[in-house]
Amino acid sequence: MKFMSRFDQINPHIVFVLVAVVLIIPMLKPLGLPIAIDDQLTMPVYNWIEGLSPGDIVVFDIAYSGSSGAECTPQLKAFFSHCMMKGVKAVGVAQWEPGSTIAWTELHALADQLMSEGISAEYGVDWAFPGFKAGGATTWRSMQDDMWTACGNVDYGGNALSDLPLMSRLKKWGTDNTKGIMIFSAGSPGIPTYTTYFPTYPLYVGDVAVQVAGTSNLLRSGQVRGILPGLGGAAQYEKLINRFTATTKRMDAQSLGHIAIILLVILGNIGYQVKMRNTPGQRP
Repeated sequence: MKFMSRFDQINPHIVFVLVAVVLIIPMLKPLGLPIAIDDQLTMPVYNWIEGLSPGDIVVFDIAYSGSSGAECTPQLKAFFSHCMMKGVKAVGVAQWEPGSTIAWTELHALADQLMSEGISAEYGVDWAFPGFKAGGATTWRSMQDDMWTACGNVDYGGNALSDLPLMSRLKKWGTDNTKGIMIFSAGSPGIPTYTTYFPTYPLYVGDVAVQVAGTSNLLRSGQVRGILPGLGGAAQYEKLINRFTATTKRMDAQSLGHIAIILLVILGNIGYQVKMRNTPGQRP
């Protein structure tokens, strides 16, 4: 019992080492912990793309920066892979300027990988990326009237939108030529741009975990139809499309990290209770 009383004062160095170990092990050797698919959040996003026909166009928005990339970039890559595998065309914009660089780099690398596997992911034909455009909501509203003009007729890489075969089908962004919008969001500006100015479009969200509770209100109201919740949502999506990456390893690490923290909290409380009972005049 005396030994247990010391649990409320565990040396921080021990805590750091323990957490480091449980995070590193699954990254080196994945444990394959089960991943449960969320029928209310993740499944609608998958069903949306799975139900589209080859050639249909969807739009995605990058509304996050590097600090949220650990959660949102795996979501983006799983979503993009699903689109290319289904023959669905994807056009990306970005409300956050740092997100443009992330998406441009990551998607070009992923497209090359998909092409090497025999999956068509040709830039300008299967996907395009106008990227970040200044002007905020005013620019986004203008895209619905004339996307080429609103974007200055250039994509993120400096290519003329009018020269991209895919963008010839999207001179005017409307519900008649697109089948929905996917927003990868870490804050503002983000989802409100679409719930306010694109209310008739099917909206889906790839969200950082801390925002999911708030975004779920939009799901209940019908303004949003599906949500990828944090890194777990990305792992679930990968499982659905049977395309596993390092995201699955990270989920193992995250799960073990949570377990370690819970155990440390329990041990700390046990130590406190025992210590109080062994201290005269103290009540736990």
